Amino acid sequence: MNKITLLLLLSFSLGTAQNLADPVAITGRTFGMKSIETKNINLNDAQIGQLSTASKQKIDTKLYRVFIAKNGSKVAGYGVLVNKKIRTKNAVTLYLITTDKKIKSIEIVAFNEPAEYLPSKTWLELFDNKSESNPLMLNQDIPAKTGATLSARTITDGARVALALLKITKL
Repeated sequence: MNKITLLLLLSFSLGTAQNLADPVAITGRTFGMKSIETKNINLNDAQIGQLSTASKQKIDTKLYRVFIAKNGSKVAGYGVLVNKKIRTKNAVTLYLITTDKKIKSIEIVAFNEPAEYLPSKTWLELFDNKSESNPLMLNQDIPAKTGATLSARTITDGARVALALLKITKL
């Protein structure tokens, strides 16, 4: 078996990307911090209603994880993990948000759909500097991703959830 065939078989056997990145490391690197506090958030019914209204979608989980990048006691930024089903499998997206509640960047940390549905880094950069004051709606201020419309919708919806979650929980 030659090297190319072996590489193709290895790629095929891996199938889709599973865990792509470590959210703690990404949050620390993004905000230049070594101190990352992990906060597990368990929303109550009232908060779920607020999150649903603010994000303009049905909320199907009350559990979220937020990473808080700190420089001493001063918060430098947040990493909000949002886990959503795309087609039949989940994707976990990390929304990196500044203290003034603007998206600094987005990283996909786990993606179990076929790799061709994974949005490009260039497309993800369309979210940079977006805030809750932006519509963050697919085909409005965020263009659809040809061939990956469901992934694009899921990531766009997740951005609204991440921003609203920080506001509702007063982080």
